[in-house]
Amino acid sequence: MKILILSLIIGIIIGITKIIPKKHMKFNSYFQLLALIILLFSMGASIGSNKEILSSLNTIGIKAITFSIMTIIFSVIVMYIVSKKFLNTNNQSIEKEEIQK
Repeated sequence: MKILILSLIIGIIIGITKIIPKKHMKFNSYFQLLALIILLFSMGASIGSNKEILSSLNTIGIKAITFSIMTIIFSVIVMYIVSKKFLNTNNQSIEKEEIQK
């Protein structure tokens, strides 16, 4: 867990200090998508290879689906709010910089 928090903090510091040039930052979304695909694939492989989980899907089913849907809904809501708050501010400042040039 410590490594995850440390990675997040390092990422925030890199983002704030703009160590990585802006032209390279566009690859960040591709990297995130690739990491998400690998994560989902490995989770699916783990679930598929575990006979206990597969046999108890009927029992787990409704609770798991409800939990998953609620997690997705609240994640989307939070990301929408956060992106509106921070991305609009950044876009406005970028537009101001371009106008001044």
